[in-house]
Amino acid sequence: MSLVAYFTAVIARAGLTWKARDVEVDDASTLDELADLLRGVAVNDEPVIAVVEHEDEWFAVVRVDGDELPRLFVSDLGAASTSHYGELLAPAADVDDPEDLDAAPAAEEDDDSDEDDEDGTPPEDEEIVVAVWAGETDLLEDLGVPGRTLRKLVEDNADDPGAVLAEVGETVGFANLLEALR
Repeated sequence: MSLVAYFTAVIARAGLTWKARDVEVDDASTLDELADLLRGVAVNDEPVIAVVEHEDEWFAVVRVDGDELPRLFVSDLGAASTSHYGELLAPAADVDDPEDLDAAPAAEEDDDSDEDDEDGTPPEDEEIVVAVWAGETDLLEDLGVPGRTLRKLVEDNADDPGAVLAEVGETVGFANLLEALR
């Protein structure tokens, strides 16, 4: 039996650079508790980001800016909800991001059931994409990662959350720091 490891890191922006902060993410059992810990290591009101990754399954990003409410994104909320961090990350399910709602294609109702197989499943040549991510996809938009880009990265790299974090980190400017913390 192999154990799948968790990786956590907290980084705070200080001017134009990002700095690692010594915060035990495991000390927080709720999103509000984590937000308080993150605010405690902020430089002025600059962003502080907590990254939680469950190897080969999912990642989460929590962001605080000063006294604003924490913002959260989880790449696979279903998988994350069964983890040690489930309660902490659960509020991601409550986010209704208008951009996300606009981006989601409306379901079409079709009474023509001839297209479905006898058991009600769609034909094999139809691909059904179900979004498993949750939260605010635009939480890093001001740092260079638009919500649509984050969603696309997650959907294209569902089996490699580390690749998504690496690309996001490259864009935002903390990739080397994140890699050094691993």
